[in-house]
Amino acid sequence: MAEFRVRVSTGGACGAGTWDKVSVTIVGTRGESPALPLDHFGKEFTAGAEEDFEVTLPQDVGPVLLLRVHKAPPALPRPLGPLAPDAWFCRWFQLAPPRGAPLRFPCYQWLEGAGSLVLREGAAKVSWADHHPVLQQQRQEELQARQEMYQWKTYIPGWPHCLDEVTVKDLDLNIKYSTAKNTNFYLQGLSAFTELKIKGLLDRKGLWRSLKEMRRIFNFRTTPAAEYVSEHWQEDAFFASQFLNGLNPVLIHRCRYLPKNFPVTDAMVAPVLGPGTSLQAELERGSLFLVDHGILSGIKTNVVNGRPQFSAAPMTLLYQRPGCGSLLPLAIQLSQTPGPNSPIFLPSDDKWDWLLAKTWVRNAEFSFHEALTHLLHSHLLPEVFSLAMLRQLPHCHPLFKSTGLGIGGFSELIQRNMEQLNYSVLCLPEDIRTRGVEDIPGYYYRDDGMQIWGMPSSLETREALVQYVTMVIFTCSAKHSAVSAGQFDSCAWMPNLPPTMQLPPPTSKGQARPEGFIATLPPVNATCDVVIALWLLSKEPGDRRPLGTYPDEHFTEEAPRRSIAAFQSRLAQISRGIRERNQGLVLPYTYLDPPLIENSISI
Repeated sequence: MAEFRVRVSTGGACGAGTWDKVSVTIVGTRGESPALPLDHFGKEFTAGAEEDFEVTLPQDVGPVLLLRVHKAPPALPRPLGPLAPDAWFCRWFQLAPPRGAPLRFPCYQWLEGAGSLVLREGAAKVSWADHHPVLQQQRQEELQARQEMYQWKTYIPGWPHCLDEVTVKDLDLNIKYSTAKNTNFYLQGLSAFTELKIKGLLDRKGLWRSLKEMRRIFNFRTTPAAEYVSEHWQEDAFFASQFLNGLNPVLIHRCRYLPKNFPVTDAMVAPVLGPGTSLQAELERGSLFLVDHGILSGIKTNVVNGRPQFSAAPMTLLYQRPGCGSLLPLAIQLSQTPGPNSPIFLPSDDKWDWLLAKTWVRNAEFSFHEALTHLLHSHLLPEVFSLAMLRQLPHCHPLFKSTGLGIGGFSELIQRNMEQLNYSVLCLPEDIRTRGVEDIPGYYYRDDGMQIWGMPSSLETREALVQYVTMVIFTCSAKHSAVSAGQFDSCAWMPNLPPTMQLPPPTSKGQARPEGFIATLPPVNATCDVVIALWLLSKEPGDRRPLGTYPDEHFTEEAPRRSIAAFQSRLAQISRGIRERNQGLVLPYTYLDPPLIENSISI
């Protein structure tokens, strides 16, 4: 006979408690006990409760190895009748043996309906540290069960593999949004939808009457950053700065030679460069930068409101001014093929010619960002990482309807990018070096991201493994925040980031007019669709877990607890530095401030 005291902690979320009956089997080195009921008079396992039970084992099972948890419906009907299977969120079990220290068994899982779950004591162990056959067998059985539950499928050829489920409803409770988060998300969407419906904008398929009229949608959910964008979107310096600290800060690279299909001349750029220098001199000095959207060339476009949409594959040359170090655009070509029908637009051109050229670049930024930087790199690839982890280690939201490329164009872009994707692009330090942008002043995505990356390429060494794990964590937290949290800030004033273009790119200069500029921009209903979607995707719908916050206590040893505390302290230090710097900026860069970064992709 051996007596154990069992403490059970139930999660505090809505619906975390259960009316079902719970029992445990204690597995030791010398055998295992029968199922031992955890039963008090009255209701057990209420949300937020910690409860103690005493159980008696008929025989000594030796040092404890595992805890089997069993959940089954009660013998008598539940008070509310035979409803759907009763789910229970268990945080942890603590087992106090007759002799020795208590053992903590982390759970942090939903148990839905009748079934069993096997828990290990909280010390982390790699496979070769499992010396007992019972532990080795349990590890293999858990992995096999996970691989059966989480299977791969090909959603679209050329895309990364994803989870083999048809709808969100089919997902396991442990990888679904919480009820509170789901409710908040849909209520926020409904409020935005209703407001624009009442204003008569959501169903209007025609053109905007003027830039002034666009204020009607802009004012429905504004932010200080969005206000700044609306005031400065036409300025060359702000246009250039968005390649560093806007939604897509990953494409700009130092230009050491001009591409042959971008025939910019000294005469073209002399008004910006000034006297005493030349293109060649600036190329050698390292002060020229290129943003090339060539991957968009020839991409399939969408049909919106029955009208075919248009796309461009521009090249943009930028100049880093001496002294202040800020960037200015020098030249824009809207296709990859130079010639009479593909002029090079310049800051010295007519105001509307130059503004229209810049707006085409911003439309290319939207397409590249939403399909590749955001959807592929910050959602589809992290799903691969997450699914691989679920399958191999024990214990999505595209914008298609109202964009210029649509599902067909997005798919083609993703397929093209997957063909050229390499590991170094995913590792921030290597990516910064490869693009030659180590020393551009005011590149806050780089500066803040490098601090959060914080770690010193096959996985043959511990250092390589550390880099790989760091890449996964950074991609699923900080990078996603950098390219997602500011979507509404950038697009609320639609001309700054138009999701589609209704007229083809200009083939000559001197033809642009205000009315033609408006006619090129998205129709009213498409603008509303995208602004609502990006507002939702930029607004965390509750249940937040900032980077470095770990409410689930999976580790019981002191060493990982110290590491977590050190990590949290370093993040707090980074945050203080970012906030101090931001006080001196007219447009603060907040997207990589650690308290504003989610621990993982949560929307």
